[in-house]
Amino acid sequence: MAKIVGIDLGTTFSAIAYVNQKGIAEVIPNESGQVLTPSVIDFSETRPVVGYEAKQNQAFGESKIASLFKRDMNNINFELDFGGQSYSPIDLSALVLRHLKSIAEQFFGDKVTQAVITVPAHFKNLERESTIQAGKQAGLEVLSIISEPTAAALAYGIRAIHTPETVLVYDLGGGTFDVSIVRISATEQIVLGTSGDHNLGGADWDDCILSYLAFHFEEEFGEDLLSGEINELRIKVEEAKKSLSGLQSVRIAVHCNGKYGTYTLTRKILEELTADLLQRTSMLSQQLLEDIGLTWSDLSHVLLVGGSTRMPMVRAWVEHISGKPPITSINPDEAVALGAAIQARMDIEELGHKPIPTLPGRKKAVDAISHSLGMIAISSDGKRFINSPLIRKNQPIPACATHPYKLRVDNGSLGQLDVYLTQGESEDPQSCTYLGKYVFTGITTGEAKEVMIDVTYAYDRNGVVEVSALQRDTRLTLSLAIEALPDDVPARFNITSESGLIIDHLTVYLAFDVSLSMNGAPLSEAIKAALAFLNNCTLSSMSVGLISFSDSVKVDSIAGQNVELIEQALKHMECWGANSAHPFSEIRQLLGMRKGSRYAIVLADGQWQNQEEAVRQARMCHELGIKIIGIGFGSADKEFLRRISSADQESIFIDMNALVETFSTIAQEFSERTIPSKGGHLNAFNC
Repeated sequence: MAKIVGIDLGTTFSAIAYVNQKGIAEVIPNESGQVLTPSVIDFSETRPVVGYEAKQNQAFGESKIASLFKRDMNNINFELDFGGQSYSPIDLSALVLRHLKSIAEQFFGDKVTQAVITVPAHFKNLERESTIQAGKQAGLEVLSIISEPTAAALAYGIRAIHTPETVLVYDLGGGTFDVSIVRISATEQIVLGTSGDHNLGGADWDDCILSYLAFHFEEEFGEDLLSGEINELRIKVEEAKKSLSGLQSVRIAVHCNGKYGTYTLTRKILEELTADLLQRTSMLSQQLLEDIGLTWSDLSHVLLVGGSTRMPMVRAWVEHISGKPPITSINPDEAVALGAAIQARMDIEELGHKPIPTLPGRKKAVDAISHSLGMIAISSDGKRFINSPLIRKNQPIPACATHPYKLRVDNGSLGQLDVYLTQGESEDPQSCTYLGKYVFTGITTGEAKEVMIDVTYAYDRNGVVEVSALQRDTRLTLSLAIEALPDDVPARFNITSESGLIIDHLTVYLAFDVSLSMNGAPLSEAIKAALAFLNNCTLSSMSVGLISFSDSVKVDSIAGQNVELIEQALKHMECWGANSAHPFSEIRQLLGMRKGSRYAIVLADGQWQNQEEAVRQARMCHELGIKIIGIGFGSADKEFLRRISSADQESIFIDMNALVETFSTIAQEFSERTIPSKGGHLNAFNC
């Protein structure tokens, strides 16, 4: 029977693991008896050599070496030429995976056909797709890919958990850094948030040592140590760094152009040289905690993962910042591969297979995406293009969002919809990663001048992007082709569109009564309704703000297109006071000077004081063209709701349990915006 494995495809070292007959995950040793295999390839022989032999040849000065190529998985232009053949990062990764596969097959005496492969949590769509492609190229069916910190948490959490734990996974490998916060219970582990840097790892510590040696060598001999081939020196530096985890100082001998020098490197010097690198991991960790509303004191443990966490400076910093020593019960070099093997076993079980024995302490793993999925939109003032997120970072995956688009064409027959998807957190379109040009065809308009398209954006369980579109009137799924980005992307989004688009930008404020009668379930349902409203909005042509009021009025979030700011405001919303105040003066002030359509959705659950003054101020809003929708439940006054609502708007009185559905419906109606185009070509700038 073919075996299944978990693979840690690392930047500097890789490992492969499986679940044994006792239901325990263990790493498979390679041909050298080691659990770690260098992710190094030597092309000096007639066939590529992978692993320790390649790394030894690198140490002896061999130049036809490929290493650290995982850092270029997102670079479509990266390639290395050896022996007249070009190798992409996918090709190189496939060679490492094929080597690991052969190690396992020799260990089992059987074929290995299926695997779970890990990736850094911060890997974007192209890097994740490339990893899957590399696995297939190596002859593996990739059951799934899983983030490295999530895998490490699985390896740590595969035990009986009596009290829920909140664990920060600090993963500093040879070439990448990830930090994730994971909540582990008896039955599941949920990633609350993740961050990282794919250009930060042990190799950067090595580079600092190289620069230190080069400075002293040039000072002594006037020679540029780094001008020639440094593969041999790089290996010496790496070994010196590792030695300093146990020693206080080491001597490093270097030579260049017939000159020889020997230099002392102390642990203290290393820590001074690399303090900024450690600070970068600190800033990313601190920012992640702030993003999800936690502090270091809220953590149960810090789990160290990756060989670079063996450096004393890392462990000392973790203990200092968290106030407790890091977890040392799991091998940092093996944790990711072990977790991948556990996930592989669970994937097989989900497919209907029942391996024996079952995993003791198995937990469902819920991962989170590390990059927002966005679209190019037009700002609320209509003067510039912006990146508008559709699915926010740190949302659990799989995740999806559907947004409707009402598109107008000048002539009939067939239309085309061009979608430019982004990954990134910046509002600036120049600072985002573009996933490609997604072209939908087969849009039938006939005699109609408008057609409604529902576009669905999704992250699958692997964190890979999926996009689809449905024409609403025909109920037909549109054909999709993914094309290379035009040469002028993202430059075309650097200025305001002059293509004749007419954008009726809509600004809406959610105004919630948060008097004490809303405490408990009412406020909880109101917040859920607001989140549902945001999830169903097309913020390419909408701005949303938040107001809360009781005996005073608070503007929680100025209307904008940044969902994260509104979500953060909702998290901090709480009840206070009596309902003696009203929001209409603030609504009039906030919306009075705004262009485009303006709405306020006012939610109440009880009788307001000073109703006549509230009605008077609401009518002043009506006179300015600000439309108000009154929504009530519980003991709200139906007649009062009608009086504060605009003449052409109906007030709504519902059961509390219908709040989410009601707000979702309103958002969907708002989202059906018209985008004109020319010549029957549907050019969706805001998709």
